Amino acid sequence: MSTTITPASMPTVAIIGAGCSGITALKNCLAQDLSVVCFEANSDLGGNWIYNTEPSHSSVCETTHIISSKTLSAYLDYPMPEDYPDYPSHDQVLAYFRSYADHFGLREYIRFNTRVARAELQPDQSWELTLANGRVEQFNYLLTANGHHHEARHPAGISEAFTGRYLHSHDYKNNKAFADERVLVIGSGNSGCDCAVEISRVAKKVDISIRRPHYIIPKFFLGRPSDTFNKTLQYLPGWLARLGQKITLRIQVGRYAEYGLEEPTGPVTKNHPTLNSELLYKIRHGKVHPRRGVTNIDGNVVTFKDGSQGTYDTIVAATGYKITFPFFDKAVVS
Repeated sequence: MSTTITPASMPTVAIIGAGCSGITALKNCLAQDLSVVCFEANSDLGGNWIYNTEPSHSSVCETTHIISSKTLSAYLDYPMPEDYPDYPSHDQVLAYFRSYADHFGLREYIRFNTRVARAELQPDQSWELTLANGRVEQFNYLLTANGHHHEARHPAGISEAFTGRYLHSHDYKNNKAFADERVLVIGSGNSGCDCAVEISRVAKKVDISIRRPHYIIPKFFLGRPSDTFNKTLQYLPGWLARLGQKITLRIQVGRYAEYGLEEPTGPVTKNHPTLNSELLYKIRHGKVHPRRGVTNIDGNVVTFKDGSQGTYDTIVAATGYKITFPFFDKAVVS
């Protein structure tokens, strides 16, 4: 015996965030005929893909391109346009998200400029949402898609000890303010490598501090995006796929020691990959200089783990983010 859900008894769903995850959650809830509302603090959808030159939400920087290819970055039911490049720019990615939302008729279900200040689990397992404007609303279910690039993780003690300019990569927008400066980038993830490469185009000197060895992977192999090539290896036994990854990377890069970098030893995909085709190029052209981890800062002089030192005007900390849910009580999610 089946039961038909009437509109009066239909479960209500709230979604926090209208970025890439929030809008597809919204689309799939609507496909199930659920009563759903998406709350977005910004004036438009797209999350951190909305570029803004001013300090604001966690927006991408001026020259950002995605690090996974369009083939493996697209929604399964809505491919990226055929004329997009292999690695679209941030404005193309944002246009794609907007097109997705318009194609599936999502905008009318999104409340823009509406921040959720508090989300509280009720005794009956429903959710009470308090909005920044003071309005309180009730929902049966809650989906959170608020992202994880909004609360910067700062390295301990550096901003206090360093007498030059200090900023987190969260606040980096473009390279204009770094002309003729001596710059140290701390961190060699995707943001750190991008910052080092872009700043090196205008700065007097750029060093990048890399605390531990890891793989820096070019974006292309044999004329194809590296991730699509890597996807073909998934059909091999695990040990053989890992060996294939190391061999192909050695063909592409050679030995990392040739670039002044420490040699990583674990599997290529053990940690989140850093995809960057320009950093190794910039190192070999003398535009970016690798350094070991920071051990001490005295004024504008930085000492590294191998005992070497450097003098800098600016430090850019590309040291990641804290995953936070500011609308939850810590008893719900710590």
